[in-house]
Amino acid sequence: MTKEQFISGTPFYINGKSYKGESTYNYEGGCICKQSRSSIDERIIIDSYHCNVTEVGKTGFEGFAFILGKKVVVKLKFAQLQEFTQEEA
Repeated sequence: MTKEQFISGTPFYINGKSYKGESTYNYEGGCICKQSRSSIDERIIIDSYHCNVTEVGKTGFEGFAFILGKKVVVKLKFAQLQEFTQEEA
């Protein structure tokens, strides 16, 4: 995935797709949202907040969330993100 696709909100998988209906993510308004998908037709069932994005760089992004009161920081490269494409159900 490219930086431009990421910033425009293109849904993506992290490190590829493992099964039909796997959750995807997208960048939206300074945060990453998780899209829980149907295993039947891959439509979005639940769209929810996942983490804040603190920095978008040339090759990746950095984000954080609080888990049980502890701040967890993640750094991912755009090369690790695979664009979501709708498959035939």
